[in-house]
Amino acid sequence: MSKNRKEYKIGFMGVDISYSTETESLPSTDGRQQPLPIASEEYGRSSSRDEACSGSSSRCEEYGRSSSRGNNIQSQVIAFYKNEIPSQPNGDFIDNILNHWYGNYNKLDDFDTYIQWLFPSRERGKNSQAPLLTDEDVEIIKHCGFDQKAIRALEVMLDFYGMELKNNTINLAPNHRERLQVIKSHGKYYFVISRILSFLKELGEQKLMITWLKLLADLIQKNLLDGDAKISFNSYWIKYLDKNGFDEVKAYINEINRN
Repeated sequence: MSKNRKEYKIGFMGVDISYSTETESLPSTDGRQQPLPIASEEYGRSSSRDEACSGSSSRCEEYGRSSSRGNNIQSQVIAFYKNEIPSQPNGDFIDNILNHWYGNYNKLDDFDTYIQWLFPSRERGKNSQAPLLTDEDVEIIKHCGFDQKAIRALEVMLDFYGMELKNNTINLAPNHRERLQVIKSHGKYYFVISRILSFLKELGEQKLMITWLKLLADLIQKNLLDGDAKISFNSYWIKYLDKNGFDEVKAYINEINRN
């Protein structure tokens, strides 16, 4: 990775972590870097942002049928989040994934069929059939109620990793030892964490990112995750945070280093 402008450093298990305002990169499964810009009751989470579209459903509907190219073709990201099209190749509709894939670890392990649809980014990944995220997509997801599906998607994947979201805090789930052994078996699992964090950053979910990164730091410190997780944490995960989030996680890491 090329060196970015460094503003702050912290030592995490003998490694300096630098905060930078420059664009970070999403790691690729083939070793290449992919640059990314910095930047319903059914799903168990209420959102004050729903009010932003209260009485404005027509605006959300129209917004979903526009694109940055100025045509009238609905964004595939939004069509997927509306449950109108399935993920490709050989994937499923988002409501089926969120309601029926939870705990089905064999199905969830086949990332290529759904992960780039569930957590889209602005750069092309391994799945060439997955759509790219746009500014319009982000605004629709954040302000037209689809953020609840995004949080439910996070919950599904946290369970896959042996973790759970309760009261806006991410902790270990009862099955975490079994799941963490699986996670340590292949680098692809860390790549997916990077993808999820980049999508949470797009949605402005800094608090969730912070609580997750604190848990991941604990797991690395206790050797429950391996050296590849440490590299991913230092090189990618923590750098998706804004400055305030970085400072909070920095202070937390300094604390657990002293203990």
